[in-house]
Amino acid sequence: MDVEAETLAPVAEAPQSPLFSGARAEAPANALIAEARRRRASHIHLEIGPGATVVRMRIAGQLTEPRHYHADAALAAGFRDAAGASLLVHEGGERIVLRLDGGERRERALEAIGMRREQVDALLPALRRGGLVLVAGPAGSGRSTSIATLLRHFAGSPRHIATIDTLPVEGATRIEGLAGAAAIRATLEQDPDVIALDVLEGREAAGAAAEAAEAGHLVIAGIDAPDSVSAIRQMRDWRVEPFRLASNVAAVLAQRLVRRLCPDCRRPVQAQGSVSALLGFDSGAIVFAPVGCESCEGTGFAGMTGVFEAIVADGAIRRLINDGGDEAILARHAFLRAPNLGSAARALVREGMTTPDEAVRISRG
Repeated sequence: MDVEAETLAPVAEAPQSPLFSGARAEAPANALIAEARRRRASHIHLEIGPGATVVRMRIAGQLTEPRHYHADAALAAGFRDAAGASLLVHEGGERIVLRLDGGERRERALEAIGMRREQVDALLPALRRGGLVLVAGPAGSGRSTSIATLLRHFAGSPRHIATIDTLPVEGATRIEGLAGAAAIRATLEQDPDVIALDVLEGREAAGAAAEAAEAGHLVIAGIDAPDSVSAIRQMRDWRVEPFRLASNVAAVLAQRLVRRLCPDCRRPVQAQGSVSALLGFDSGAIVFAPVGCESCEGTGFAGMTGVFEAIVADGAIRRLINDGGDEAILARHAFLRAPNLGSAARALVREGMTTPDEAVRISRG
């Protein structure tokens, strides 16, 4: 039986049962907060009376229908003590509103570094499960920033995060002085929910990461590879068993950085013929060029943004990995409905976020 369905049974369905039972009884507030975060709620409202508790969540700006539960002292105590809780005592009982540090702000952090909304939506379920999440890119691609941003998704949650050496994250256990497989195995002794490391180096470390994912941990690891399909090939080259890799890979990201055009002074121009051909644009397509102004100190650019591709493992991807499917077939399936790095860069050009030259650089690898 699903634990959450059992422990969150409303009064109407189980009139003699407490709000929480079994394995989750010691932390009823955590269970309800976890559900709210999965549903991307911004607030949880509790009306606590002498005999019942009414729970509602604010999702996409709207309060959900009330759910009625038996009064539960542990639940009330958990919410009173939670950061972000506002308590109002009135004649009929208590009203507690918990503002989550929430899902939406953390997800916006992923969008802020350049991930598309659809990529974030596809990736989030992989972050909620155990498994292996690879973040591919060469040095200077922003890979470490992306891993740190992924870890921010767990801020405020009860999940125990452990990082290895180069990834300091507030509230996480940090393993220092070790590298590779030895560091991963030392991290496992701390029994974390999430393990993060900046880069996998070598066969032994790759095998240890796959073993940790197989044991139910979420492992987020950087890998020095030019794209997501190449990252899978690298794991194969390191002789991670095909079945183990196929069973435990949850997602593979790849990224590059491009210069972002200054929104105050960029100007529309017609794409040059050679650039149009390289990017697959129609002749005369309108793109944007840098100019330079006071806002950007004459550079024409305003910082950098990430360009991402993502392979989220489904049944077909797992079968292709397990069967040793070649890279072209793997890429064809993975990017049938999702952008690869080249098409993601071209989209940024069309939107006026970057220049055609930047997209050509990304498309050429």
